[in-house]
Amino acid sequence: MTRWTRSRGRSRPRGVWFALGAGTLLCLLLVAGVYAPLLGLIGSSAGAAWFVPVPIGAITLVTLLGFAVSLALLALITLVRSVPLAWTLALSAVIVGLLTSIFPAFAVAQAGVERGGQLIPWILEWINTAIAVLP
Repeated sequence: MTRWTRSRGRSRPRGVWFALGAGTLLCLLLVAGVYAPLLGLIGSSAGAAWFVPVPIGAITLVTLLGFAVSLALLALITLVRSVPLAWTLALSAVIVGLLTSIFPAFAVAQAGVERGGQLIPWILEWINTAIAVLP
């Protein structure tokens, strides 16, 4: 008995579709479980910690580029027929998604360190001025 296949050639193995599903699910879990709560925390603390600047432009740019790369890697899975390559692409998409998700924390921490480096000399100057005024 002959098996009917698509005109484009042989069909993709199930492992390719499992890799696509697993990669997509893990990327969505990263967005919902890491990225969204982290942005909520940064947004809520931005009002309370007014002295720490939030680099909105850098966070937006890295978010757009990182998630676009993850989406492109997941889309590439639909073009391959090799199961190991599909899983490699899915894992790469998840790693890029993870790095993109945790970038805002590092960006805000870096901005805080830079701001702290400017804040400490200002405080010391203020203390020296106060000591000079006192007899």
